[in-house]
Amino acid sequence: MKSINIKLLLLLAAMLILSGCSTVKVMETWKGSSLTSVKPFKKVLVVNINLDENVRKMYEDVVAAEMRDKGITAIPGHKYVKITKNYNRKDIQAAVEKTGADAVLITRYIDTGDQKVSQQGQGSVLYGEGYLPSSWDVMIATMQVNLYSTASEQLVWSARIKTSDADNKFHVSRAMGNLLTDLLTKDGLL
Repeated sequence: MKSINIKLLLLLAAMLILSGCSTVKVMETWKGSSLTSVKPFKKVLVVNINLDENVRKMYEDVVAAEMRDKGITAIPGHKYVKITKNYNRKDIQAAVEKTGADAVLITRYIDTGDQKVSQQGQGSVLYGEGYLPSSWDVMIATMQVNLYSTASEQLVWSARIKTSDADNKFHVSRAMGNLLTDLLTKDGLL
């Protein structure tokens, strides 16, 4: 009996460690009221509005890969839509035609900044030398995510998402890929 309890505890601990702590939180979502007759989208073009080419490519590749891992056909937009200060509709329409996507998922940062976090008690030194207050800065960001139907070219779903780990772009990208897939599937859009 003890070995079963120990194995169960180890399994639960492993699941907790592997699941990690998500740093992306949904602040609000909106879904178009005319979507009752819309079938789930089958092919999604993922576009991150970002002037940093490396960050944009990484984000789109990771989000698309996370979506594909859950059975959604997702295409990174950087392969079809060039980086520019003013993303234009013609470039996205051309990418939709080339890829055959029936939806476009666009993400952009709308607010970023540092936030000071303070902790009373144990300092930052291992086996601290007394109980001194400590503090550190975290990068907070708010993102706007929009899903458009390519057939109607209308906005069908939107979300505002906040992250407390904005300086770790890879971690945020993975979390966003999983979160967006779950939210859009739950809303019947994927």
